[in-house]
Amino acid sequence: MDRVKTSLISILLLLFLCSFGFSQQAAKKPLASVSGTYKYVLNSIEVLELADHKVRIRFSGAWPNDRKKAETRNMGSFDEIVKLEGKTASVKIQFGDDPCIVKLAFQPNKVIVEQTGSLTGCGFGFNVEADGTYIKVSSKPPDMPPRENN
Repeated sequence: MDRVKTSLISILLLLFLCSFGFSQQAAKKPLASVSGTYKYVLNSIEVLELADHKVRIRFSGAWPNDRKKAETRNMGSFDEIVKLEGKTASVKIQFGDDPCIVKLAFQPNKVIVEQTGSLTGCGFGFNVEADGTYIKVSSKPPDMPPRENN
């Protein structure tokens, strides 16, 4: 009788451990895509993952100018295809002599953007910068028009 109880307990313990192991494997999530739309104040970034570890990044930024007579906005934008290294992408923009670097560090449901180098090198309007923590508002791959050839 004791041998039967010991065998039954052993089998139940084995089944429990196996099911626990399988449930832990199922809990591991695949790496999420960085494709989607991200927002920060008036700025937006659309990202589309491409083949060969590349991404297409389209940035649109604005700086509002509230004036008594008329409201205007300074604007800035870029549309580039760059390498995605892990979860990081860097865009080099150069208007004039000194380049502007926009680094994007993708994290779950957000992207942290750091703009370095020349402020005028990006070619953005006055006070327009890409810096900030952008929240992912959509995981749907953006519908982007064909890129213009530069």
